[in-house]
Amino acid sequence: MTLADGRRPEVVSRTRLKDIDVPGAERRLAGHVVRTPIRRLLWLERRVGHPVYAKLEVHQHTGSFKFRGALNAALAGPQRPIVAASAGNHGLAVADVAGRLRRPANICIPVTASRLKRERILATGAGLLEHGTSLEQATAHARDLAVKQDLYFVSPYNDPHVISGAATIALEVLDEIDGVAAMIAPVGGGGLLAGLALGAEARRPGVRVFGCEPERYRSMSASIEARGVARVVHQPTLADGLAVNLDADSITYPLVRDRVESIVALTEEELAAATLALLVHESLLVEPAGAAAVIACLRLARAGELDGPVVLPLCGGNLHHTTLARIERYPYSDEELLRLLDLRGRTIDESPVSRALRLAAPPAEDTGDAAASAGAAPAHAGASDPEADQDEQVRAWTRKLDEVLAELDEYADYCDRAGVLLVPDLVEQVRASCETARRRLAEAAGERDAAADPDRMVRVEVVLRHAANAAASAQAAFDWCAPSHAQARVGQFFDVGAQDSPGANYERYGSVAVAEVEAQLTEVLGLDPERHCATATSSGMASYTLIEAFLLRHRLSPGDTVMIAPYVYFEAAEQICSLPSVRTVVASSYSVDGLVADVLRHRPRCLLVDPIANTAEQRLVDLPGLVRALAAAVSEPITLVVDGTMAPAALSDSLLDAPPPVEVLYYESCSKYLQLGMDIGMAGVVASHVDLAPALDRARRNTGSILYRHNAQLFPRYDRAFFQRRMRRICGNAAAVARSLAGRPDVRAVAEVVHPSSGIHPDDAIARTLPYAGGCVTFSLHEPGANHRDQLEALIEHMLERARRTGLHLTKGVSFGFNTPRISAAAAMAEGGPPFLRLYAGDRPADQVALLAQVTGDVIASAG
Repeated sequence: MTLADGRRPEVVSRTRLKDIDVPGAERRLAGHVVRTPIRRLLWLERRVGHPVYAKLEVHQHTGSFKFRGALNAALAGPQRPIVAASAGNHGLAVADVAGRLRRPANICIPVTASRLKRERILATGAGLLEHGTSLEQATAHARDLAVKQDLYFVSPYNDPHVISGAATIALEVLDEIDGVAAMIAPVGGGGLLAGLALGAEARRPGVRVFGCEPERYRSMSASIEARGVARVVHQPTLADGLAVNLDADSITYPLVRDRVESIVALTEEELAAATLALLVHESLLVEPAGAAAVIACLRLARAGELDGPVVLPLCGGNLHHTTLARIERYPYSDEELLRLLDLRGRTIDESPVSRALRLAAPPAEDTGDAAASAGAAPAHAGASDPEADQDEQVRAWTRKLDEVLAELDEYADYCDRAGVLLVPDLVEQVRASCETARRRLAEAAGERDAAADPDRMVRVEVVLRHAANAAASAQAAFDWCAPSHAQARVGQFFDVGAQDSPGANYERYGSVAVAEVEAQLTEVLGLDPERHCATATSSGMASYTLIEAFLLRHRLSPGDTVMIAPYVYFEAAEQICSLPSVRTVVASSYSVDGLVADVLRHRPRCLLVDPIANTAEQRLVDLPGLVRALAAAVSEPITLVVDGTMAPAALSDSLLDAPPPVEVLYYESCSKYLQLGMDIGMAGVVASHVDLAPALDRARRNTGSILYRHNAQLFPRYDRAFFQRRMRRICGNAAAVARSLAGRPDVRAVAEVVHPSSGIHPDDAIARTLPYAGGCVTFSLHEPGANHRDQLEALIEHMLERARRTGLHLTKGVSFGFNTPRISAAAAMAEGGPPFLRLYAGDRPADQVALLAQVTGDVIASAG
């Protein structure tokens, strides 16, 4: 359907219509007009639901599409002196073309035209005629001169050559973009709209064309409704370039009527918003007459008129500064326009998805040999030397302190130059603390000799933790949680780079330090930044809380079922099981077949699993196999929530690209392995598909679960290769201890020894698919009463006493991931389940690992 609404088009002057020559215009203009760029408007696409492309005719010669028609008319029309009437883009284009072709031309303007327009036309070398107080009077005078003096009157729209020139816009668009479904353009006299329709018809029939016009100047719509050219009352409009009454013999009227789907009328608020939206989102200055299609696109999408990619010619950029000032201070009231212009807070759907491109292939995985990958034995030579990696951390924190010292100098200099008050002796005191920490790092680096020295490793670890605290404390000393970004005399900031920041300086919203940690964790976890994102949180449980908040708002409905594996981390289980709005069921098995069978039976909306259960048995779940099996078996959406803390950064990033209807959300504590055992500040991470980032960011902000700046500054810096080396050493140490103890009959007589990579674990086949399977060895004593907490605590005290006598490094306490081995009665804080003995093997040289196995085995054997 078109605006003709089934009526047969009337006969139009065949003489004038036969002069419309789109292919000829394309040939004539080639190489003489700018083939203007095409830009995707992603911010508009999010609201429209289809790809939206802008053809930037504002970059055309003289700043508008009018140059195409003017040049084509001058080349194809009568070769006589030219006269035109315009107070805007057309007059400037004709004047410029005449100058380029060295053709005499006069431009007739009303005496009320602005000084700017006079000066721009005169600057081209064209003549200037002033007549009447309106454009209509100036046009009538120009037409009269053309008749009397045998001049070529070039109409801004009512000329077949002008229309043919405008049609080349459509040709360029359709040559560059496949699948264009619609084009939307402003209409005044109709030259552009008719040209687009004819160009689309010539190049790709079937493309739908829509128009838009000021509500105050509906010349084309009024003519179509009247079934003939009709005059409208002149009213001022921001889109003054569209304020045209059609000529009585206008050829654009029937062309538009018969080829255009519909014309959208736009209010002054909408016209102002169109210009401001392009300025806000694209930094493009487009006059309202040239920008109007932006809002028309929104209105057509809301009406369901669009069904595919859309092209908008942004056709004029000659905007007077006084008009721009009016647009910027316009009293906008339409809620949709307020959001479009960022005059209100963005919703999640309006927030752009931030992604980075992977510019190079990911580095090869540091797999080592097959036996080491399976955790069969520790590795301590060469690149896997724990002291060498510790020295690398010494260098990393030295660089960090150098950065902080430079920041202190920059801060003091900025305050001095800006007249901001500060206390110089305090700045010097903080600087001295950083310099002391740096000096201690240098001394630690010089202590190492050829022989492995576990005691030196402890001393260096203390120096590293001190350096981290010194660096972070120096940055915190003068910073604020909601720092100022402009001030007079009083300074409430530290980061000079945040001055004049356009965003909200508020720690719960994010910080540079947090962004750096997220970029680092993206690499360490092996994520593709183009498809995945890492969201840093304040702890592992904060990560779970963030995911739960997301699920409750975007995935779960009241009455839905959530399934958890036979064991998931007890605090997460307590949280999910206490939700009154969902039903929680516990799966009967860790096996893929068993989990899938339970999913089909209970039809949960979410399933929570851990790759390695934090229990005495340390059962494993084959997550890649589970994802494949669920994708093949289920037909309804299911979200798989994975806590990878026990086997950090060990799973393939392809899990996050699970095929529908399976979705995967992954999280870890960063307070353990991922903090390299520093245990200096809590942290966590959520890994997800990048499309979920806006929703997760909003939930993190609102729940306060973000990784706060100070803890982000404490986080150690390292890469994936470094982390994998360390994890293979730790897992190798744990497997070596487990194999040693399992080989002692006196130990086996007292306790069951468990590690996933021991070679005798029931899930050994799954463990062999992982690069490492954690650093914890667990023990269940055969005598039931011996597994009570008091009995286990006594056993631990006995072990510590042996360690003191033999020089073994060992600590007692909860958690794991440290450099030093640690022993604990695990599960002591859980609501249910008996405690068990958990030995974390640590990252120590081979002699300490052997001593750890000996001491642990002797103590356990003595308990029999």
